[in-house]
Amino acid sequence: MYTLYDSFTLTGQHHIQTWEQRGRSWAAYSNYRQPAAHGLYVPHPVLNLILRGEKRMYDGRRVHHLRAGDVFLIPAGSLICSEIMRPEDDFASINLVLPEHQPGCSDNGPAAATLMLSPAPHWQQLAGALLRDFIQPGALPDYESVMCHILHLLNKEPATVKQALATVPSPSMQQMMVQLHSGLHEVRLLEEVALMGHVSPATLKRRFRKTYQRSPMDWIWEKRLQMTALLLRTTDLSVQEIAYSTGFEDISHFYRQFRKCFLVTPAQWRQGKN
Repeated sequence: MYTLYDSFTLTGQHHIQTWEQRGRSWAAYSNYRQPAAHGLYVPHPVLNLILRGEKRMYDGRRVHHLRAGDVFLIPAGSLICSEIMRPEDDFASINLVLPEHQPGCSDNGPAAATLMLSPAPHWQQLAGALLRDFIQPGALPDYESVMCHILHLLNKEPATVKQALATVPSPSMQQMMVQLHSGLHEVRLLEEVALMGHVSPATLKRRFRKTYQRSPMDWIWEKRLQMTALLLRTTDLSVQEIAYSTGFEDISHFYRQFRKCFLVTPAQWRQGKN
């Protein structure tokens, strides 16, 4: 249902170029020339710089419409959907994996959801400099220098941005998510999720509330609805097929939950009425 985003390579890409540090990719320039849709579990914080084109990012009840010049922050432990739009346009972006623990940040509060950062000249300057290095054959910027500059820029952002970078899911939560992201549509009981993380249901509830600000099962239903929203916009599958494939067993229940979440019916959503 969702795939692990442990590398920058995704289906539908026309071109991708990556930089590595100690055998691990930390930055990528990617290009699309056709529409594409992905459901992703993102274990590490990622900064997304949009260079050209448009895409939608689905995060629970929110759908972010990103255009050239936008900057998007994805915290560690996020389960999101991405839709590359407008096949007649070229889409390009730069993605950077950020360090998970930021100096001066506390991890006592809840993790923030995905965030769009306010447009600012310094982000455009950063994107332009990175793009020039990607285009230049053999260029490989120093990892420490680039990260130091990015963290300096992020430090100027509001407290919500710092909090998004500060909180990292616990090891047991990460272990659970590795199993849960691909089988989200099959989960029926809270005890099944707790077993994945080798914790008690009570501990799972407490940790989920701290990290995602909601109960485990509410979060699961929200992420199922998020996937249905993506599939309605990007496939020709019937509403019933989409509902069943994402874990809904009762179509009436699906319609009620979808309308409660997105304030329109599935058919209206598919038509862009949102």
